[in-house]
Amino acid sequence: MIQFDMEGFRKDLEYLVNIDSGTGKAEGVAQVADHLAEKYRKLGLTVKRYVFDEKYGPCLEARNHPESEEIDLLLIGHMDTVFPPGTAAARPFRLEGDKAYGPGAADMKAGDLLAVALAENLLRSRPDLRICLANNCDEEVGSVSADPWIRRLGAKSRYCLCFEPGRADGSFIKTRRGVQKLLLKAHGIASHAGVNPDAGANAILELAKWICHFEPYCREHPGARANFDVIRGGVVFNMIPAEAECDVDIRFDTLEDLALLMAEFRRLAATPFDARVRMEIIEEGQTPPMVANANSLRLMETMREEGRRLGIKVNFIATGGGSDASRVSASGAATIDCCGPVGTDTHNEKECAHLDTVMDRLTLLYSVCQGLTGNSKG
Repeated sequence: MIQFDMEGFRKDLEYLVNIDSGTGKAEGVAQVADHLAEKYRKLGLTVKRYVFDEKYGPCLEARNHPESEEIDLLLIGHMDTVFPPGTAAARPFRLEGDKAYGPGAADMKAGDLLAVALAENLLRSRPDLRICLANNCDEEVGSVSADPWIRRLGAKSRYCLCFEPGRADGSFIKTRRGVQKLLLKAHGIASHAGVNPDAGANAILELAKWICHFEPYCREHPGARANFDVIRGGVVFNMIPAEAECDVDIRFDTLEDLALLMAEFRRLAATPFDARVRMEIIEEGQTPPMVANANSLRLMETMREEGRRLGIKVNFIATGGGSDASRVSASGAATIDCCGPVGTDTHNEKECAHLDTVMDRLTLLYSVCQGLTGNSKG
C-alpha cells in the first residue's frame, strides 16, 4: 500500500521553490541539496556529496546498498533552474487550485520530491532493489561539471527513471534528440566603410552566408538541424567588421547524423564564401541522443500494461530537447524520462506543476517498479 502525504509534499515544494537555485548560484543549489539530503538520511540512505566545480554547487548521490557499485534503479533529477537571482522573491510559490506556481516548480523540484516519495515506498516493499537517487547541480547548462559522474552512474544502472516534468498531456518521453553546441568564429579584415569598403573582408557577412546555406541544407538532411541562436560582431558604425562569432545549437537524431552535418561545417570552413575570411569551429559541449534500447522498450510495455490495469493513461513521445536521461541512456540503462508530475510553461513566469497528477504518477511508477528484477545489469 502506497503511503503519501500530499500536504507534506506541498510544504516541501513551497520551501524548495522559494530558494533561488539558478544554475551557477551555488549557495542556492546547496540549500536545495541540504533539504533533499536530510530526507534521504531519514530514509536510511547513505548520502554522498560531490562538488565537481565550485561555481555550480554540490551534486547528491544517495543509496540503500552503498556496498555495491551496481544499481538496479536510478532515480535522477536536477536541483538547478533557469531563473536568475531574485526570481523567488519576486514571484514566490503560490497555489491556485491544483497548480503550484513559482520558479522551478515543475522543472524540476516537484519531480525531485516525487522521486523521494517513490523511493520511500520502494524501500519498504522492495529492499532488495539497489536504489540510487542522484541530483545534479548544473543540468540546465548541459551538465558541464556533472556529465562524467552521470555517465558513470548510468553505466552501472539497469533501469533509470528521470523526473523531468511530464508533458502537458501526461506523456512520458521515450527518445530525445542529441544536442551539440558550437561556437563559430569568423576572422576577416577591417576597413573603412566609406573610403574603402571593398578592402575589407566582412566577418558578419560571412556568418550570414553560412546561416543562409544551412537553412536549406538541414531541410534536405532532417536527421540534424543547425540553429544559429546568437550572433555577435562589429566594433563601430563606420568599420567593416573583422571579427564576428555565432552560437550554434545543433539537434540530431544519431551520431551519424551529427557527423554528416559536422562534415559540411568543416567543408565550408576550408572553403569560406570569402576566401579572405578564416573560419574557426569550436565544439563546446554535447548531450547525446536518448535512445530506446530493447530493455527500454520492454519497460515501456510494462508501463502501458500497468497503466491499463490501473486506469491511468500512459503515452510515450519523442522530443528534441536534451536532459540527463540522454546521458544515462547513452551508458546503456533502460531509461524513461519525464516521470515527474505534469508541468506546463516551463522556463517562463507561468511555470507550474500540476499537483493533481502526483498521485497517479506515484501509483503507476510504484506499480511498475514492483516488477523490476535486480541483482544484475540487463
